[in-house]
Amino acid sequence: MYHPRFYGDFYDMGLKYGSLLAKKGIPFPAITPEKADFGTQCYQEIKRFYPDLIAEFQGFAKGWEVKEGDLGAFVAGLGVFDTTGKCSVFACRHQDAVIFGRNYDMLYKFQKTTESSLIAPREKFAYISQSDVFIGRCDGVNETGLAIAMSFVNGTQIQPGITFHLIIRKVLETCNKVAEAIAVIQSAKVASANNFLIADAAGNMVVVESAPQGSEVRYPAENENFLCMTNQFQHPKMQAFDQGGIDWCRTAERYQHLCDRLSQCPQINIDIAKEILSTTPVCLNLRREQFGTLWSVVANLKTLTIARAEGKPKPTNYRPETRLAWWLQKRKSPALAHR
Repeated sequence: MYHPRFYGDFYDMGLKYGSLLAKKGIPFPAITPEKADFGTQCYQEIKRFYPDLIAEFQGFAKGWEVKEGDLGAFVAGLGVFDTTGKCSVFACRHQDAVIFGRNYDMLYKFQKTTESSLIAPREKFAYISQSDVFIGRCDGVNETGLAIAMSFVNGTQIQPGITFHLIIRKVLETCNKVAEAIAVIQSAKVASANNFLIADAAGNMVVVESAPQGSEVRYPAENENFLCMTNQFQHPKMQAFDQGGIDWCRTAERYQHLCDRLSQCPQINIDIAKEILSTTPVCLNLRREQFGTLWSVVANLKTLTIARAEGKPKPTNYRPETRLAWWLQKRKSPALAHR
């Protein structure tokens, strides 16, 4: 897993990343004409949804020495035609803690392309986030204590629109409350079906179940202090847009296990979250499919305490994440903040 740090103007962040790829001689990926056409239409949607991000694409293309349109078509269409990834996510509040936990499960061959980044765009919120693609994000925690993660759903329809990883970018960079994040997601013309779990430092939490046909918001049940999601729609109004067929990844079993564990927890803290995410079936290790957990993240959103396990999680192999605290301290010195 790579651990880059990007801060400053969008263009400069993109230029830095693209230049790194060019320096390492990484070739631009080939995509089919079908995906290129679809991605080009998605890129046009980004200009409406989050125009600030276009400058990052321009800088990235300049640094990598590729055409902006080609880069936009490739990145903007990712995660639509191939929805192999499977994930388990939860949030739970108790007294002075709001705990967020997330496992990202994918084919093991993608482990070498994963990254955990500090991203701090000028005049936006700074955050720590994880991904297996550049520019887009799969999950993260920002400086205000807002966390978001996605999970794939095997939906019934796709359309040119905004993909999950760019929705997460905008949420992390512009939102400090769950209500704001809901509005961002529901304002997007989404490309495919996904779940988004969002929680904030005040203890608010929701799951937005989103598809091209519409979206619904799930809240904690009465007298419950948690929410969880795996890889299916739970809301009755959304289940018609979920074609299922993914029992091999134990999505229903993972969901039920999370609900059972969280409902039986008299208290919650980061150590308990680590243990929950490290146990079977939440931690996937499917050897025949060469598929399992690539990273696991836990956080207390009230204190901005974050820890991450890279590869298969165990309670003992999570490491503290300190780059966000480093950046917030660095930012106090205006002369240093954007060097």
